[in-house]
Amino acid sequence: MNVPHTKDTTAPAPSVKEPGDAVDFVSLTKMHQLLAQAAQVAALAGLPPEAFASLAWQAYLRASPELAERLAEAQFDAAVEELRNSGRLAKA
Repeated sequence: MNVPHTKDTTAPAPSVKEPGDAVDFVSLTKMHQLLAQAAQVAALAGLPPEAFASLAWQAYLRASPELAERLAEAQFDAAVEELRNSGRLAKA
């Protein structure tokens, strides 16, 4: 009986390019380890999962100001569109 080949799980984890840095790379394994440590500290401190996720997201946005700016612009555009659709702001 032939068994289909499965994905080799011993292969090194791919690397993720750090924003703005063409040389340094962080492995997904290392990133997983750091996130696991942060989650363990949060759990031991009794931080609710929603608060941990919120803090992690805020830290990510601080580390990626370009993304934060794009999200803020999209939120603003959506709010303006909602005002227009509700008739509270004139359409140009």
